[in-house]
Amino acid sequence: MKNLVFCLLIFCAPCWIFSQVQYDVEPQVEATVEKHIEAWDRVGKINIFCIQVASLSGGGSGANAQAMVAELNQYFAANGIDAQAYTIFVQPNHKVRVGNFLSKREAYKVMSVLQIQYPGAFITRDKRKISEWVKN
Repeated sequence: MKNLVFCLLIFCAPCWIFSQVQYDVEPQVEATVEKHIEAWDRVGKINIFCIQVASLSGGGSGANAQAMVAELNQYFAANGIDAQAYTIFVQPNHKVRVGNFLSKREAYKVMSVLQIQYPGAFITRDKRKISEWVKN
């Protein structure tokens, strides 16, 4: 009986003592994230890879590009593909791009799916502000 009480005392006492300690980690984590965002703001931009699907110009090209982006994003969501389509405007063209991939390998995985419907798609490099990248 003494051994049982002694064992319970040895094994349960530390659990009871240390269960009373509470750590408030949340403010420190938030402060660390803010410091990282500030540091990345000083870095500026990073190189990324994206897939250019189309380059449209002329009347109604902006609306056509937005319709293509909506179609692509719906396709990605339906098939579980981790990618996002977006447009950029470089006068006079509305370019439809997919991506923001950190490696060319990731871009090739998605491009292999896209080339069935868009055979002219190609991988290109771009630069993104790191602060936008971190916040998203």
